Amino acid sequence: MEFCLMRARKTVIVTGVFALFTSAVPVAVLHAEEPLQQPAAGQAAGQQPGAAGQQPGAAGQQPGAAGQQAGAAQKNYKDRAEYDLYAKITQTADPAARLELLNTWQDKYPQTDFAQERAQYFVATLNQLAPKDPAARKKLLDKTAELLKTDPKNFQALYFTTLWGPAVGGTSPTPEVLTQVDSAAHGVIDNANDAFDASKKPANVSAEDFEKAKNQALSAAHNALAWQAISKKDNAATESEYKASLQANPAQPNISAAYGKLLVEQKKYPEGLFEYARAGQYDGPGALPPATRQQLLDYFNKAYKDFHGSDEGKQQMMDQAKTSALPPEGLQVTSAADLANKQADAMNARIASDPGFKIWYAVKASLQEKGDAFFNSDIKGAELPGETVPNKSFTGTVISVDPPDAPTKVLVGVEDPTKPDASLEFSQPLPASALEKVKVGEKLDFSGIADSYTKDPYMVTFKDPTVPGIQTAAPAKKGTQRHRR
Repeated sequence: MEFCLMRARKTVIVTGVFALFTSAVPVAVLHAEEPLQQPAAGQAAGQQPGAAGQQPGAAGQQPGAAGQQAGAAQKNYKDRAEYDLYAKITQTADPAARLELLNTWQDKYPQTDFAQERAQYFVATLNQLAPKDPAARKKLLDKTAELLKTDPKNFQALYFTTLWGPAVGGTSPTPEVLTQVDSAAHGVIDNANDAFDASKKPANVSAEDFEKAKNQALSAAHNALAWQAISKKDNAATESEYKASLQANPAQPNISAAYGKLLVEQKKYPEGLFEYARAGQYDGPGALPPATRQQLLDYFNKAYKDFHGSDEGKQQMMDQAKTSALPPEGLQVTSAADLANKQADAMNARIASDPGFKIWYAVKASLQEKGDAFFNSDIKGAELPGETVPNKSFTGTVISVDPPDAPTKVLVGVEDPTKPDASLEFSQPLPASALEKVKVGEKLDFSGIADSYTKDPYMVTFKDPTVPGIQTAAPAKKGTQRHRR
């Protein structure tokens, strides 16, 4: 069986937490005498700090004014030009223009009391440019590394490294990028509870959305670790990280597709097919484009039937995948090959235990292989099943009786109780007393001489056969005995 699978998208933007972090740009209180303050999450990047019209160095304001942290190191601008530059940065909404101002600030004032705040502004600004500018992504990683040197638990820097590191590294990442992403992803996982503590929830964000943002950040971290594991060809780790990502954030159909691809490649077909059903059906936030979803479902439908041999159980799997991003524990779908082996084992066991069926199966196999020549030479005129069978009868299940009140034709299923393969035809209607025995669904023994057969669908017709316990109006035909294996 050949599986042709689509590739998952390389870059995953976690929209909820992405928006929350993008807005969390540091904004200073524009007073040379006061330290810069970190705003609450959700404050706009271009928001004017301080009261309307307030100017730095207001009359009478001195170092140590109210709000300054006791014992904190004094932070000051080098001159009024640095202050003006910073003020312009805080008021510039366009990220490209703001980046130019940040570069100017860095060039003119390589040493500043506000190096950490500047790094935070660089990180937030470059993140805004990263979706459309690959060059900004690389520079973003440089700035997050710079920021994390002085603030190792800066969650914004950890998250953006996790988010954009795989895009920078691509399919052949350098050891440095792998290490940087690994450290950041584990930092996100280790610090998520603290970063999203209820006490830090912005007032304008609901508790539900705050928890969702946390889970989105965690899923991004696990996706980054999955990318790292893929680059190292570590399938077990990749599988573990994809599973953890979907546990944290089930609304990731692209990750479901990538996880499904991985599972199928490892021949874990039931679980892999489940993930394709999930990715193809998911229609909530972040759903894949309709054409992609249809492609996934087309693959799922074909692959499921190829693997199982039929559509049995497919709808149940699809129903489960609609409501869950991960398959239930112990999910099993028997492969067509395993099913055929089980059927073969059952057939062999039946042949070994039922002498009459052994003859029936041998006659069928020979007729289908050799056709009329075998029938004319070995079957015609012979008593079936013959003296080698202890009770000298075949046993089948009555499938139909025609006509019901005075039957002259009874169809029996010998090999399969649901499919007729023997037609018992009587010259005279069976007596009423026979109807208790010749009843649909009941087992029936019979023997006789085959009058004719059809190869497809397979059917052997017996004229006036012997049915033990039933006195037929016309005497049963007798034939010669032939030894058969």
